[in-house]
Amino acid sequence: MFKQLFLLFLALSYFVQPLQAKGVEDFVSVDDIRLQLEALKNNTNYSADEATRLSQNLEGALAFAEKAKKQQEDIERLEQKIKDGPKILNEYKERISQLKESLNIGEDFSVLGIKVLENRQDHIRQNLQQVQGNLTETSSSLANLRIALDQSRHQVIENNSKAEKLNKWKYNRQASKSLIDKYNAELKYLESNNRYNLMLEQNIDLLISIDEAKKTELSIKQQVLQNKLNQLQEILNANRLKEFQEQAKQAEQLKAYHKTENPIIQDELSYNTDLSQYLVEQTEKANKLSKDSLRAKNVLDALTQTKRNIEEQISALQGTLVLSRVIYQQKQNLPTESVIKDLAKDIAKLRVELFEFTQTRDELYNISNVIDRLQAEHKVLFDDEERQTLDNLLKEREKIVIDLVKILNAQLNQSNEIEVTQRQITELSDKLQRDLQQQSFWVPSNNSMDLSWLENFPRLALVEASSLAKYIGFENIQQNLPSKFAFLAILFLLYGLILWKKPAIKKRLSTLSSQVNTLKSDSHWHTPEAMIWTVVLALPSTLLFLIIATMVLGLLFNNPFVTTAWLTEMTAYWLFFATVLALLRPNGLAYRHFGMPQASNEIFQRIVRHSIWIIILLLSVTSVFSQVDSIDFSDDVIGQVLMIVALALCLFVVRPLLARGIQEYQNAILEDGTKRGVGLFKLLRLVLVIIPVLLIVLMVFGYYYTTIYIIEHIIKSYIIALIWVFGRYFAYRFLTISSRRMAYRRLQTQREKIREQILEQGKTDSTKETLKEETRENKIKISTVNQQIFRMADLIAWVLLFISLYAIWSDLISVAYYLNGMVLWEQVETTSKGTVVESVTLLNMLRSVVYVTATYMLVKNIAGILEVTLFSRVKFSKGTPHTITAVLTYLIVTVGGISAFSSLGISWSKIQWIFTALSVGLGFGVREIFGSFVSGTILLFERPIRVGDKVTVGNFSGVISRIRLRSTTLLNDENKEVVLPNQVFVTDRFINWTLNNTITRLQVEMKISNSSDLNQVRELLFQAAEDAPKILKEPAPNVNLVAFGEGWIEHQLNVYVAELDDRSETLNFLYQRIDELFKQYQIKIAFKQVDVHLYNA
Repeated sequence: MFKQLFLLFLALSYFVQPLQAKGVEDFVSVDDIRLQLEALKNNTNYSADEATRLSQNLEGALAFAEKAKKQQEDIERLEQKIKDGPKILNEYKERISQLKESLNIGEDFSVLGIKVLENRQDHIRQNLQQVQGNLTETSSSLANLRIALDQSRHQVIENNSKAEKLNKWKYNRQASKSLIDKYNAELKYLESNNRYNLMLEQNIDLLISIDEAKKTELSIKQQVLQNKLNQLQEILNANRLKEFQEQAKQAEQLKAYHKTENPIIQDELSYNTDLSQYLVEQTEKANKLSKDSLRAKNVLDALTQTKRNIEEQISALQGTLVLSRVIYQQKQNLPTESVIKDLAKDIAKLRVELFEFTQTRDELYNISNVIDRLQAEHKVLFDDEERQTLDNLLKEREKIVIDLVKILNAQLNQSNEIEVTQRQITELSDKLQRDLQQQSFWVPSNNSMDLSWLENFPRLALVEASSLAKYIGFENIQQNLPSKFAFLAILFLLYGLILWKKPAIKKRLSTLSSQVNTLKSDSHWHTPEAMIWTVVLALPSTLLFLIIATMVLGLLFNNPFVTTAWLTEMTAYWLFFATVLALLRPNGLAYRHFGMPQASNEIFQRIVRHSIWIIILLLSVTSVFSQVDSIDFSDDVIGQVLMIVALALCLFVVRPLLARGIQEYQNAILEDGTKRGVGLFKLLRLVLVIIPVLLIVLMVFGYYYTTIYIIEHIIKSYIIALIWVFGRYFAYRFLTISSRRMAYRRLQTQREKIREQILEQGKTDSTKETLKEETRENKIKISTVNQQIFRMADLIAWVLLFISLYAIWSDLISVAYYLNGMVLWEQVETTSKGTVVESVTLLNMLRSVVYVTATYMLVKNIAGILEVTLFSRVKFSKGTPHTITAVLTYLIVTVGGISAFSSLGISWSKIQWIFTALSVGLGFGVREIFGSFVSGTILLFERPIRVGDKVTVGNFSGVISRIRLRSTTLLNDENKEVVLPNQVFVTDRFINWTLNNTITRLQVEMKISNSSDLNQVRELLFQAAEDAPKILKEPAPNVNLVAFGEGWIEHQLNVYVAELDDRSETLNFLYQRIDELFKQYQIKIAFKQVDVHLYNA
C-alpha cells in the first residue's frame, strides 16, 4: 500500500513540479553547444573574463547535455528490458531446468586422448572463469537493485528541489543566455533522471526477479562446469597413471628377459626400473595434488560467494532482527576445510629434485658422452653389442626422465597454486569471521523486553521448554552398560579412597600449618604440598557431582556424548571453586600460610559460595540454552530471564558482601603497623555496580548475544583474577621465607662478631651474661623482608595479570573496528595529492580516550616503575633520577597528547599556528611565567641544581625537594617549603653548596685571655677537632691567631666535614668539647669587662 502511494506521489510530482511547468523547450542540443564552443574559440570580440565565463557556461551545458543523452539511452535500454522481462524470465527458467538435468548426467570423456583432454580442460577453465566473472557482476547488480528503492526516493526528492531552484535562477533578469542554456541542460538531465527513477521504482520487482534468475542460472552453470572439470581431471590422472604404470611394467620385463652378464648394464637396467617406479609414485602424488588444488579452489569460490551473500544480506537487512539470525547461520556455515601442512618444505624439496633431474635430462641428450663417461669411471671398454644395449637403455631413460621432469613441474605448479589459494582462504576466512563477529556483536539479536515481550513470555517459554524436552529420553539406558558401570566404579573407588585417607591428610595439613613461619621447620615446599592436599580434599565433592551428572545424563539424554564437553567444563569449574572454598575455610591456607584475616576470609567464602550459583546460571545460558541447535538466540527467553536474575544477584547480594569483606580485610593491621592495600578490591566493587547495570540495559534493548559474549569473557576474567590473587600470595610466601632466612643468617653473623669482641676485650661476667646468645625466636616479622624484591614481584604479577586479561579480551579489538563505520564528523583538507575528505569516527574517539587514559596511568605510575626497574638497580648521581622521571613524564604527556589529537584528525600542522599565536600574544602579557617554563627546561638538562642540593638564593636557604617545569621547592631549616620561580636560578646569582663537592668548612672563633699559654690552647683545639667523629682528616684542621685585643687573643679553628647534614652536629660537639677541655686545663675565655670605680664625693 505504501509503495503504491509513493509511486502515485512520484507520478504527480513528475507533472506538477516546475520542471514541467513550461517544459524544456529551450533546450539546446549537444551538437549546437559544440558549435557554439568552436565559434567562441575563433571569436575575439569578447574580453578575457567574458570569454572565460561564457566558456565555463557552455562546457557545463555540454556536460549536462551529454549526461541527459546517456540517461535517455539508459531509459531506452531499461524500457526494452522491462518489455522483454517476462520472455527473459521464461528463457532463464527453461535453461535452469536444463542445467539441473545436466547436473546428474555425466559426459563420457574416457574415449578421448590425453592431448584432447588437456585442450578440453583448458577450454572449460576459461568458460568457468567467464561464468564466475558474470556471477560477480550479477550479484553486484542484484545488490544495487535491492537498495535502489530507497536511493530512487531520495534522488527524486533532490532532483525536484534542485529543479525548483534552477527555474528560479533561469528567469532571473541578470542571467545570460549561455547560463540559461546551462540551466536548461541541467533541467533536461533532471527530467530524464526522474523518469528513469520512476520507471525503476515501478518495475523493481521484475528487474530483481530477472537478476535472481540469471544468478541462479550462472550458479548452476558454474557447478556443471566444475563437475566437468573434476571429471576431466580424474580421467587425465587415471590415463597418465596407467601409461606410466605400463612403462614401469615394461622396464621390469626388460630387466627380467635381458640375459647379460655385464654388471654395468645390469645396474643401468635396475636404475631404469627404479626411475619408472618413482615416476609412477610421483604421478600418484601429482594426482593427489590436483585433487587438493581443485578442493582448495572450490573452498575459495565458496568463501567468495559467501562473502558476496553476507554483504548483500547485511545491506538488505540492516537494522532488522532477521539480520542477527542470518549472521548466526552464516557463521555456522563457514567452510572449515583443513589446510595442507608443510607445503613450503615440499616445494623446496621439489625444486631440488627438479634441478637434479633437469641436469640428468640435459646429459642424456648426448648419449655417446654418457657411455664414454661410464667407460672412464669403470675403466672398461664396451664392445659394439654392449654399446648398442646401453644406447637403447639410455634412450629409454631419457624418455622416463623427460616425463618425470614434466610431472615434477606439474607438482611444483600445483603446490604453488595450493599455497597461494590456502593463503587467500585463510585471509578471507579470517576477514569473514571478523566481519560476522562485528555484525553479531553490534546488531540486536532479540526484540526489546517491553510489554509485548512480557505478554508473549509464557507462550515462548513453553515453546522453548518443549524444544529442550526433545533431547530427553530413556532410549539409551541399555546402551554401553559395561563401559558406564566401569567408569562409575572407577569414580566410586577414587571417592572411597580419598574419604579413607581424609583423616591422615587433615593431620598432615595441621602439621604443615603449625610449622609455617618457624625458622627450623618452615620451607618453600610447605605451601605447595598443602595446596596439593587441599585440592585432594576438594575432589570428593567434585567426584560426587561427576557421578550424579553422568548417571543423569546417561539416563535422560538421547545422545549423552553431546553433553561430554559441557560435563567436562562443569567438573573443572566445580573443582576450582571447591578448592577456593577450601583455601578460605577457617585455619585454611589463606589464614595459616598467606596471613589473610579470618573475618575477611569468612566473608570472601560467602561471596564465592554465592558467586558459584550465579556462575551456574550464567553458564547454563552461555553453554546450554543458546547452544542448542533448535533454539536460536532470538527464541531463548528462558536464558534472558536467567541472565537478568544472575546479574541482579551480583548487584544486590555479592556487592554488599564484597564491601564488608573489603572493610574487614583493610582493618586488619600488618606486623609493621600498616594497613593492607585494597585498591584492586575497590575497583572490583565498582565493576560489580557498573557491569551488571550495563548488561541488564543491553538485555532490555535486545542485545542478548552481545551480553552473552561479554559474560563469557567476564567469567574467564573472574577465574583468572582468583588464580592471580592466590598466585601472588604464593609468590609473597616464597619471598618471605627466603628473606627471613637471609635475615636470620645476618643476625647470626652479627652475634658471632659481638661474641668475638667480648672474648677479646675481656668484659665482666655480668656483661657477658647479658650478651649471651638470646633464645631464637620462632617467628620473624615481615618487616625484615626486602621491599625492593616485593616491589619487583608486584610489578611482574601485574604485568602477568594484564597479559592474561589482554589474551581474554583481545578479540574485542577486532569487534571495535565496527565503530570505524560510525562517522561523527567530516572535514575537507587540501593536500599535495588534492582535496581529501577526512572522517572522524566513533573508533577514533575511542582511541583518543584510550590514549588519554594510558597517558594518565603512565604519568601517575612512571616514578614507581622507574624506581623498581631502574633506579633500584643502577647507581645514579644525586638528582639524576628526578631529572629522568621529569623528562619522561613530559615526553609521555607530549606523545599522548599528540596521539589523542591525531586520532581525532587534529594533526600538529593544524594546531601549530594556534600555539605560535598564543606564544607570541601571551609572551608579552605573562612573560615572567613563560620565562620560568623555559628556565625549568634549562634546569632539567643543564642541572645546575638537583633534588637534594643545599642552595642559598637571596635570603632563602634550604634543600631542594622538587624541581617542576615552572617552579622549584626548597625545604628550609624550619621545615617550611619555599616555592621559587625557576627564572631566579637562571638569571640571578645563587649558591649551590653541594653542586660538585659536599665538603664544607666550619669556623670556630673564640677570644682567649692573654694570660693563657698559646701552645696549650692550640693543642687543646686540635684535640677537640680530633675527638669529633665527623671531621675529615683531609683537608686537615688548622688553628690560626687572628687578632690581639684589650686583654684577649682571638683564635680561629678551621675544620672540614663531608656532608652538609654534619655541620650542626659537629659544631655542637666542638663547642661542648672545647668547653670541657678549657675547664679541665683552666683556660679562660676572654669577655668584655667593665670596671666600675665608686668615688665618695
